Amino acid sequence: MGLLDIIEEIIDDDLLFILKYGLIISNFITIFVLLYFKSKKQQDQKEVIIDILEKENKSVLLVTAHPDDEAMFFLPTISYLQDNNYEIHLMCLSNGNANKIGKIRESELEKCCQYLKIKKLTIINDEDLQDSMTATWPIEKIQKIVQKYIYENNIKGIITFDKHGISGHLNHIACYNAISTMKRTEDLKVFVLETTNIFRKYSSFLDFFVSSILNDNLMVNLNMLKAWKSMQIHHSQFVWYRKLFVVFSRYAYINTLIKI
Repeated sequence: MGLLDIIEEIIDDDLLFILKYGLIISNFITIFVLLYFKSKKQQDQKEVIIDILEKENKSVLLVTAHPDDEAMFFLPTISYLQDNNYEIHLMCLSNGNANKIGKIRESELEKCCQYLKIKKLTIINDEDLQDSMTATWPIEKIQKIVQKYIYENNIKGIITFDKHGISGHLNHIACYNAISTMKRTEDLKVFVLETTNIFRKYSSFLDFFVSSILNDNLMVNLNMLKAWKSMQIHHSQFVWYRKLFVVFSRYAYINTLIKI
């Protein structure tokens, strides 16, 4: 008779259940706690945006392509900026009118910004910048819109997608193409959100360990409810596969930024 059989004879089923599954649960809790303290240590040690931007001006412009991009991809960055008292400006270059529900999506984005406490929101609704999987957005028009906003609001930092656009969406990539080639002053710092391979993309919290080794500009969101609620506000887009995205995607919990 094995040791487990002897234990099963001595203890009741409820206690056996706790012994079997309690260890699994405790392991997840331990990992979560380790992630929290490691991320705090990481924030103290690395050179992040707060060290690069001017202390007296902490206005950062986040440029996205569609309503819900801020919740799906940039939530850890938004959380980090808020924790460090940045003034976040969000510019969404379209109102997501691909399915003729642009007004609904505008309203959802406004509500999400209220939830995330983003006070500066600009939604662009231009005939040349419509939500599309196939249309190529004019780079010069994006640059003019962004440059005008930078000048009028004394922006010192910009964050947007990288050249792969996380999902490969042409509109995401257009954000990068416009901002990376835009004429800018030396004191304007630009960061892009790193695209990872598909295995890391859907490894959720577990990608923390790889990201912490490969990139110093690591932003972490450990609040799963915040990630869920942010996407849930975009009710028109919150279909089953986006619910899975919130659970399994690293971008709900981890951002790594690259300075360009």
